[in-house]
Amino acid sequence: MIDSDPLRWLLTVAFGGASISHLLQRLRPSPAWPSLVAEHRLSEILHSAMGLSMIAMIWPWGAAVPTAVWIVVFMLSTGWFLVQAARTSRRRAVPAFFATATGTMVWMGASIHGHASPGGHGGMDMAGMRHAPVGCAGWVSALLGGYLVLAAFWWVGRGVHLAGLSAATTTDAVARPLDWSALLHGVMSAGMGIALLAMA
Repeated sequence: MIDSDPLRWLLTVAFGGASISHLLQRLRPSPAWPSLVAEHRLSEILHSAMGLSMIAMIWPWGAAVPTAVWIVVFMLSTGWFLVQAARTSRRRAVPAFFATATGTMVWMGASIHGHASPGGHGGMDMAGMRHAPVGCAGWVSALLGGYLVLAAFWWVGRGVHLAGLSAATTTDAVARPLDWSALLHGVMSAGMGIALLAMA
C-alpha cells in the first residue's frame, strides 16, 4: 500500500502510540459517566483495534488477513458508533465521525488485497480492482483520505481548544489543559488519511 518505508515506520509509531493510549484509557474510564463505563471501554477497545489494524494494513503482511475479517469487524464497529450517534442527545458529530472512520476501514479492508499482495509487487490482484475500476477506487480512496486529513485539523483544534480563543477569553482558554483524547483522534485521523492518499 505504501512504498516508502520511512513513512510506514512513522505511521506505525503513530498508530501504535494511539492504540496504547486508548488501551490505557480503557483501564481508566472517565468517572463523569459511571453508567456508561462499559460503553466507554468498548469504544476505546474499538479505537485501539483500529490503530492496530492500520499497522497491519500499511505493511505487506497485512494482506494475509482475510478480507472478510476486516469487513465484518469494521462493519460491526460502524454499527456500534451509529447507535451511539443515534442515542446521544448532543455532540452527535463525535460518534458520527467515528462511524465514518470505521466505515472507511471497511473500504480499506476490502481494498487491501488489491494494493498489497503477498506475491510482493503490490499489484492489483483483487477482483474488480483492475484496469478502469482502479481509477474509481483511487478517487474514492483520495476523497476519503482528504476527508480524514481535514478532520484531523478539527480534532487538533478541539484538542488545543482553538474554538474557545477570542480577545476576551484568550488567557482562560490557553490556561485550559490539552484534550489528549481529541489529539489522539487527530493523530489517528491524519494517519488514516495519509495511508488512504498513498493508496489512491
